[in-house]
Amino acid sequence: MITGIIDKIKGWWHKMFDYNKIVSDFGLDMQTSKNILDAIQEWNKIYNKCEPWLDENTKSLHVARTMCEKVAKAVTVEYKSTCSEPYIDNIYQKLLKKKRKYTESMLGKSLIFFRPYFDGKNIKVNVIQADKFIPVSFDDDDNLIGYILIDQITKGQEVYTRLEYNELKGTTLIIKNICYEGRLDGVVLSKKIPLENVPKWKDIKEEQGIEGVDRILGGFATMPTTNDLDNSSPIGQPIYHNAIGILKEIDIQYSRILHEYEGTELAVDIDESILPRDSKGKIKLPKGKERYFRKWNLDETKVKSLDIFSPEIRDNPLFNGLNEYLIQAENACHLSHGTLAKPEAIEKTATEMKQSKQDYYVTVSDIQAVLQNAFDDLIYGIYVLCRLYGIPVKTDYTVEYDWDDSILVDKDSSRNQALVERNADITSDVQYIMETRNMKEKDAIEFVKKQVEYRKITQEKEDNPPEAE
Repeated sequence: MITGIIDKIKGWWHKMFDYNKIVSDFGLDMQTSKNILDAIQEWNKIYNKCEPWLDENTKSLHVARTMCEKVAKAVTVEYKSTCSEPYIDNIYQKLLKKKRKYTESMLGKSLIFFRPYFDGKNIKVNVIQADKFIPVSFDDDDNLIGYILIDQITKGQEVYTRLEYNELKGTTLIIKNICYEGRLDGVVLSKKIPLENVPKWKDIKEEQGIEGVDRILGGFATMPTTNDLDNSSPIGQPIYHNAIGILKEIDIQYSRILHEYEGTELAVDIDESILPRDSKGKIKLPKGKERYFRKWNLDETKVKSLDIFSPEIRDNPLFNGLNEYLIQAENACHLSHGTLAKPEAIEKTATEMKQSKQDYYVTVSDIQAVLQNAFDDLIYGIYVLCRLYGIPVKTDYTVEYDWDDSILVDKDSSRNQALVERNADITSDVQYIMETRNMKEKDAIEFVKKQVEYRKITQEKEDNPPEAE
């Protein structure tokens, strides 16, 4: 299924970026195949609601996008993380304000890259989407060690493209830049030109190195799934990939429902001779009701008539079929029952529902793990750039990550259980506050101390009420 879809856009992508030319100009040993790069462009189209199977007769529910939105919420809903170094944490927290948006993009396009850079005064973070990023090479542990960033400027049909290649060699990060000029209606990478020919890039060096690093500068995250286009590739596939064929059937079924509603709209079949006419001889129809009338010009041998067309809508079977497709999509993508389909229409035992929730929990946990690694690498990259550009930061920083397990654990039940254990003196006040208010131990201890002090003040007031005047 996916191979057939990809073939539709290969011509455009290869026209935009000549794979062999890029490999040759940078002298690369490219580990990412053309098939995967083609697939990334197609996934980008599906994520952006341009499904390749849509036409005049097939409309879309855009379930792939909905799936990404719902899973991104589950992944990030209660995520909290801090860095002990204030300057770095300030940059980090700005990024985390949009964590759900970036997670959604990774789920829909297969990967994302968080790249720190120095703007002349401060360190900032540029978030690179999958369609502007080319993974080149990985080490034996599947860590990214080489990649190309794509930056473009267009002026009408003229286009200027800057390709930036980053490669980790030992403890040195090598950065190379190549600039091209071309045309959108012709060859994009037509001719190499000096970087200074483009004012925006005139201060960028063609090649430079950063020494004393143990990884690339930035956080790379890709979906934790096997790639069926290339099983050896560390690049994963979008959350919806296993259900692409089902997604097409969902849209076909949804289009049948729309056709059913359109085909069963109330109508009045009437002979034109029955209808009144104005002074100019034109047929007069009730104002605002014109669309209900279907006019016929019957011959003299037939009885002039007026019939009401109002057939029964067969929407229940069609909606049941649509819901079944949605259930299949949930199963294929390891989502919890009810994520896409109507929960009340799912006939599952309590054991099956629990298993579905656990399966979804594993899916979400795996995604959280790759994001955490990416955030950790991003913070390292910010730290290296701070040291490189003389921004004072602490060397012994630590990072805390706190993900939530509410997908698997019912919070009300968890609170009730914590209260039972506290009342039975199985746990302490501090432990109870930590579990029910999601506090760290230090904060929980302070909270309990304050409550004890407040109770003492209240008790003293009750024991020594003010004297009546």
